[in-house]
Amino acid sequence: MLDVGALMYIMAFDIGKTKTLGVLFDEELNIYGYAVGGPADVLFDDKSMIVRNLRYVLNACLVQIGLSLKDVDLLVFSWASLDSEKDYGIAWSCIEELGLPRDKVVIEHDAVAAYYAVTLGEPGVAVIAGTGAIAFGMNEHGERARSSGWGWMIGDEGSASWIGLQALNMASRAYDGRGPWTSLVERIKEFYGVDDLLEVIDRVHRRKSLDISDIAEIAEIVNEEAMKGDDVAKQIMTRAGEELALSAYAVAKKLNMENNDIIVGGVGSVFKSHIVSSVFKSKVIEMMPKARVREPIVGHQAIIGAIVIALRRIGLSITQDMVNRVIDKVRRFEEFYMRS
Repeated sequence: MLDVGALMYIMAFDIGKTKTLGVLFDEELNIYGYAVGGPADVLFDDKSMIVRNLRYVLNACLVQIGLSLKDVDLLVFSWASLDSEKDYGIAWSCIEELGLPRDKVVIEHDAVAAYYAVTLGEPGVAVIAGTGAIAFGMNEHGERARSSGWGWMIGDEGSASWIGLQALNMASRAYDGRGPWTSLVERIKEFYGVDDLLEVIDRVHRRKSLDISDIAEIAEIVNEEAMKGDDVAKQIMTRAGEELALSAYAVAKKLNMENNDIIVGGVGSVFKSHIVSSVFKSKVIEMMPKARVREPIVGHQAIIGAIVIALRRIGLSITQDMVNRVIDKVRRFEEFYMRS
């Protein structure tokens, strides 16, 4: 067990719709714990599941160094779906059930954390595109704005769930003869394990509850078929990139910085797609010629936003070199975690 007497210990959490990632580190950017657990989105009806998944990640990080909760000085939560006072109320009630002191806890919308991961606090816009999608930005005066993030039933254009729904729609049109043929018909049949595409109706609509993350998994199939040359799949992925760029532009315009030298970047699994990331970059530059478009942040790097917020909270100045060092350390912990 390490000597825990001198350093300040910090925990950062990235809470998404499909998983929860936690990292335990100190102010010198040494990382001691890394864990991945189930989702803890505040929109889930089962609050006990949210608390259970958070507790698992929390304890899994602490046990790796032999710490207890009382040894942790600061906990920062980057939390998906915090769109109303009710949502924040649910989040804080979960914190209370976990026995975490409020004065040690910072809770932010995951879009805010994404902004800090992309810009390190400089004026700019970050666009999250995972299961859902949302854009968030801040200008030089500290004014904030957001765009998209309406949820899969209303919008979330460019997200994995949106891509999956578009694929299902275009496959149904191809099957009926209402649209061009696409290889997505066969791939979606394989995905659901059915012989006839019509059987997908039963798989999607007759469940007791729809898990949108299942449909979001289709996005990877769409990207694969797009890269193979399927025109319909390419159109879906291209439009995803355009929609994500449009959400970034909408935020910049609200903050009167669409003509300024600002930082813009994407965060999330959808940006793994070469088509999406390249279209996003070209459309952002077309609409905001002075923007500096950063490389996408994907996978384990999503936790960086919460880490940056924590470091800023304790008064440290953040540089890109610091962030790069943390990303490298988190990557190595992730690789070890996946092997164990």
